[in-house]
Amino acid sequence: MKISFDLRFAHLPGGGRVYVRRLITTLPLEYPDNHWVLYHNRWCPHQQEIIRGLYSLVPPECQGNIELRSVRAPILSLRHHIEFLRFQDTSELYHYPHFDLPLGLRRVPIVITLHDLYPLSDSGYCSAVKRAYFYRLTRQAVRRAKRVIAISEYTKNEAVRLLEVPAEKIAVVPQSHDPAHHPIDDTDLLSRIREKYNLSEHFIFYTGNHKPHKNLVRLFNSYARLPGELRKAYPLILAGKLSPQTNQLVSRAAELGIKKNVTFLGWVAADDLPALYNLASLVVLPSLYEGFGCAAVEAMACGTAVACSNGGAIPEVAGTTVRFFDPYSEEDMTAALAMSLANDVDNPQVREAGIRRAEQFSIYKTARLTYKVYQEAMKNEL
Repeated sequence: MKISFDLRFAHLPGGGRVYVRRLITTLPLEYPDNHWVLYHNRWCPHQQEIIRGLYSLVPPECQGNIELRSVRAPILSLRHHIEFLRFQDTSELYHYPHFDLPLGLRRVPIVITLHDLYPLSDSGYCSAVKRAYFYRLTRQAVRRAKRVIAISEYTKNEAVRLLEVPAEKIAVVPQSHDPAHHPIDDTDLLSRIREKYNLSEHFIFYTGNHKPHKNLVRLFNSYARLPGELRKAYPLILAGKLSPQTNQLVSRAAELGIKKNVTFLGWVAADDLPALYNLASLVVLPSLYEGFGCAAVEAMACGTAVACSNGGAIPEVAGTTVRFFDPYSEEDMTAALAMSLANDVDNPQVREAGIRRAEQFSIYKTARLTYKVYQEAMKNEL
């Protein structure tokens, strides 16, 4: 089978980039007899990193089954739609891992992936005009697609509710964690990462972007409610690309008197994340909404305690192995943080339960389920 896969979503920060990287470096290894056509931007370092990683994994005799097609346009742009008018895709299937399906793409069966729909469900996320634009694009995408992949039951239900997609057209294929996320016994490696980022012996860790739905202002307010001794013992460390929202968070930390307890690492290399999870005493995920919640699974895979929101798909993914809180209640979040620090950190039962839960989200399972969707789309089975 000749399959086209669009890598261009990989330049955006967040779980989508992780999804693309893990899936496309696994599918060609699991199904090497297929011909893989990868759409990419030459100028994007993240996409080139994925391609280099894929070539390093694929045996030389199978590398001829990988074809690169450069697209001179980013996603979420007008040119993105126009650019595909010039392509004659002869693949048997095209997988676009986002809602912004190029309108110029024709005459090829399509599979799309929906990660979340918060631009549609959250009226405060963007302007009414932009929300209407997203809605029309997403509606067109799900109608044109032979099959739709949702990364959680929650996202599937949102697609049925907001976009009126027939439930039988949607396959739930959960995201996965990278095999690199596991407990690390290499003390030299952990020491290097601790020194690299100037980390204290104990800390609370957040990784992700700083957009409003990540609920970091409430996290700061809740963290400020903790006793001063506890904040001193467990500083709050945030990893993620710095943005205009970061400046607001820095100001809020100063207003709350916790600036000395809060550190923004900025963007960190993906290779460093497993060690950061291992070094953390507690990982916190305070989001109002998540289509999946990668950080929770990655932290559990590393054997680290997790305190997280009960919003969106997070309870579905995390199961009963984490400590939940109401993301709209600062009192509840503060209580959960305090309880986690007192009872969950370095708790062997919590550690083992998290590792077992994370094992359910294998990249190989995700790849197999994705390929099954491809086969169903080719047969037009619903």
